[in-house]
Amino acid sequence: MKKVLILTDKKGWHFQQLKKSLTKNNISTESINISKLLITTDSKNTKILREDNSEVNVSDVIVRYIPGGSLEEIVTYLNILRVFKNQGVNVINTAENIEKTVDKSLTSIILKNNNILTPKTWIIRGKNKAIKLTQELLKNYILIYKPLFGSQGDNIRKISKVSDIKNINNSSNIYYLQEFISIKPNHDYRVLIIKNKNKQFSYSMARYGNSFVNNFSKGGKCVPIPFDKEIVNTAFKSAEALDMPFCGVDLIKKDNLVYVIEVNSIPAWKGIQSTTNDTVSDKIVEIFIKSKDIKKNFVVKSKFKC
Repeated sequence: MKKVLILTDKKGWHFQQLKKSLTKNNISTESINISKLLITTDSKNTKILREDNSEVNVSDVIVRYIPGGSLEEIVTYLNILRVFKNQGVNVINTAENIEKTVDKSLTSIILKNNNILTPKTWIIRGKNKAIKLTQELLKNYILIYKPLFGSQGDNIRKISKVSDIKNINNSSNIYYLQEFISIKPNHDYRVLIIKNKNKQFSYSMARYGNSFVNNFSKGGKCVPIPFDKEIVNTAFKSAEALDMPFCGVDLIKKDNLVYVIEVNSIPAWKGIQSTTNDTVSDKIVEIFIKSKDIKKNFVVKSKFKC
């Protein structure tokens, strides 16, 4: 019998949507914050335990949240996902998937290596070096600063003068800067991709922000759009380059060019749900939990962020 573990920090809207879709299919559900799990090894095997030392025995894991923290903490969280995968558990998305997108610099490198258009990007260590480079870049560009491990549009800054970067409080000492692509009215596109080897779904929308940040979580207005082959194909090409079965791809289209701004491996879909009559969580369950594409050795041992 299948049992799905949803890794989340709270039983909010996304958890409730997934639970409802799983329940409709007679699949039991458990939720826990990944920070409450631990790894133990002995002479025979490796196990994932809860804080009460009970072993976690599930057939599937859906990752909805990975906390921030020190490098050691993040590596441990990803190693928990690796242990699940090694036990034959179906993990969406895997540690390998998440690693490619949680680090925006690695995402940019992979996309560039696969000839996918992205804004010009600079990754600098040290505030003084970042300030000096910004002085030069501002002669030709307006810039965007993003935290390397950020999400949901948090702590993004528009850099139009040197004082903007001087005022950034960045404890990581790594500065990820991108060319700001200006479009009026300010908007971008989000494509949610849900796919396996045999079947795929995608949902597309435009997001109109009150500022240069268009995220739904920051008040962006989500609007359905007609099918745009170029936008959707670019999103799928990005997912393929990153080997990502479930993701949200953010894009901007200007002067008939499509730029990939970001790829999210733990995508929310509350905004996209408002633009479609489909129940997106039903599609997620269909593709990743019910699908015959799931490997036979998965045992019970153990469709948009907007």
